[in-house]
Amino acid sequence: RHRCLNPRKVSEAGRTGSDRDERIQATMAAVAPLLTALRTAMAKTPKPDTAAASKTLAELKIAMLSFKSMPGTKTAQESDPQELLAAREAYELGCLLSVAKEDIPGFERHYALVKSCYADYSSVLKASENQHQLQGLNLLCMLAQSKIAEFHTELELIPLDLWETNAFIKFPIKLEQYLMEGSYPMVLAAAGSTPAKSYDLFVGMLSGTVRDAIAESSEAAYESLPMGEALKLLSIKTAGELADYAAMREREWDVDVKAQVVRFKKEKTNDLEVPSKRLIIETLSYAKELERIV
Repeated sequence: RHRCLNPRKVSEAGRTGSDRDERIQATMAAVAPLLTALRTAMAKTPKPDTAAASKTLAELKIAMLSFKSMPGTKTAQESDPQELLAAREAYELGCLLSVAKEDIPGFERHYALVKSCYADYSSVLKASENQHQLQGLNLLCMLAQSKIAEFHTELELIPLDLWETNAFIKFPIKLEQYLMEGSYPMVLAAAGSTPAKSYDLFVGMLSGTVRDAIAESSEAAYESLPMGEALKLLSIKTAGELADYAAMREREWDVDVKAQVVRFKKEKTNDLEVPSKRLIIETLSYAKELERIV
């Protein structure tokens, strides 16, 4: 027996599908110009128009509230690819905007949403040209904050073949290797060879951390250093910049330009007297007591 289809149900299903398509098209018509405006603001040179981009992104997020397929709300098969693509691009631009504004919590929030698009919806979305740049930025963000365990957890989610072939991924991996080896000058030198302008913020943070570590080691190891050697160690260009660095970090250094030497102030330490005679007497007393108890 052939099952007869109910014409009314077929008609209702068709109408429902048509209504859904119309809703999606109407929503995308409202979102598309905002995405274009956000792209334009972020593409401004010599630097993004962060004020305009922030305003547009806020409007875009409000417009996307009508989306039925936001990342994390439905499975890939149940989601509409057009809405997912728009949301992914909005959050990617949100990541780059946060970096331009030096807003690290903002970057982390936007990246969490972008990461969901990359991981959970790859079967219905074409690959994003921004994916590797943002994955590398995320690795660098964790490295700059000394989140080494999280760095390796995120790295394991990236295909192994990209570790050596993709410039965005390779860069933070190399920096992490330099840190583990203690090759601090290599970390400082890397500041001039970032694969994208967006990497400068986190490389700057990491360079500051490394420079502080070198400064602390130098203070502990030397009473003074020749000016040239100190500048080379800290990757600082001039004596004036070195003096500014020391003042900013509240390090009591004497940057003597005339003598071409940097003197480090040593903290006075009082030698601790070890009461050896009293300790010997107490130890022998404990031994006698033990012997008596046994």
